[in-house]
Amino acid sequence: MLHLLDESMETFLRKIVPLPARDVDIVFDAPDGTWAAAVSRPTVNLYLWDVRQNLTERHFGEEMVNRADGRRFRRDPLPRIDCRYLVTAWTSEVRDEHSLLGHVLSALLLHPQIAEEHLAPPLAGILPLPTVRLRGGDGNETSDLWSALGGQLKPGLDLMVTATVDPAALVEAGPPVSEVVVRANESTVDGPAGRPGVDGASVTSVPFPDVTAAPTEEPQDQPNGRPRRKR
Repeated sequence: MLHLLDESMETFLRKIVPLPARDVDIVFDAPDGTWAAAVSRPTVNLYLWDVRQNLTERHFGEEMVNRADGRRFRRDPLPRIDCRYLVTAWTSEVRDEHSLLGHVLSALLLHPQIAEEHLAPPLAGILPLPTVRLRGGDGNETSDLWSALGGQLKPGLDLMVTATVDPAALVEAGPPVSEVVVRANESTVDGPAGRPGVDGASVTSVPFPDVTAAPTEEPQDQPNGRPRRKR
């Protein structure tokens, strides 16, 4: 789910700022000293550093969902997840960094919701849509984050993205069934009425779905009308 959100954030920012790929890179690496030393192009860094469930927007009970075929069904409300990004701009000149970060800031303030067209499947179509907002506070958490990264303190946006997660939509379906395997476990116990037990294990592979049962033969009458006994 997180990699899908990263992909959606990149598509979103490239469209609304805009940030053409030929001019600006968008990355999600930790902005530590080693990474910063290797930056060679104008770059917007979105570092995801905190993920937790949004309890404020949590709903209880059941909700009604309308399907595309017109049918309605009930389900438990989907969880809302808060994903916190540190957004920074990196260029060779400080003024250019401030200009780039300012354009990102203005775009985020004008677009508090990520439209469905920017969302990567299967996030697209899951309601409510993700929202983006700048966090307030005294900035101590961000300062501590820079200290933990071992990097030099620089201006950045404390961005909160709240997305709805449908765990069932993220489960990939397995391959279709192509055969049925029948196994007989090894046994050393004698069968009923003194019959010998199974000496070994056997495996029979039967193609699926072409599995048919043999018809049961009915006893045929003898010429004199008496039923033939089975032997």
